[in-house]
Amino acid sequence: MGQGREMKAVQAAVPGNDAIGRRPGASGFTLIELMMVLVIVAALLGVAGPSFQEALRRSRLQASLNDAVSLLSFARAEAVSRNGPVAACASTDGASCGGQAWEAGWLVFVDNGAGAGATARDGALGGSEEILRIGDPAAQAITLRASNFPATGNIIFIESGRLDRDQAGTFTICDDRGAASARGLIVNVSGQARLAVDGDGDGVVEDNLGSAVTCP
Repeated sequence: MGQGREMKAVQAAVPGNDAIGRRPGASGFTLIELMMVLVIVAALLGVAGPSFQEALRRSRLQASLNDAVSLLSFARAEAVSRNGPVAACASTDGASCGGQAWEAGWLVFVDNGAGAGATARDGALGGSEEILRIGDPAAQAITLRASNFPATGNIIFIESGRLDRDQAGTFTICDDRGAASARGLIVNVSGQARLAVDGDGDGVVEDNLGSAVTCP
């Protein structure tokens, strides 16, 4: 009988499994429970992480495409309303035209040759030509390049809204996924823009000349 009472006393002194790692009166999680939660969270991130990154890339690409559409629409509308040439150009400093990397920024300005040293309809900001809008750099890993226009660093709209020299071209927007995910914006001679499509089904959209777009 004495041994039975001693065994019961020992059992009462040893905590059950559900109490291991938990202070008396505590209601938080045990270490094992926390580890299980972390394992579940890691598994969910492993599944959702790649799809989230893909959605983020698509969103950035679409935002850059929308910016390009806005840029071209604004420049064309200003040329018509002002009854004179308006140009857009790539810009790295927001104050002058330069380079071919439109993703670094861009300008829209009145290309009327105003002021000393300026030349009308040359696609280069000079003299006292008025800047109408300054575009911010694109998101990281985005590129915006022009092709098939008379110049790849600028585009000029005349008073009718048409492109100067009546030469169409294409703006191509890419990210780090390459040409298979690129978007294209074709500007026809009337100055209007439309989305490029994949006409031959090879997974890459075509430019205004029917060639697959390329990325830097």
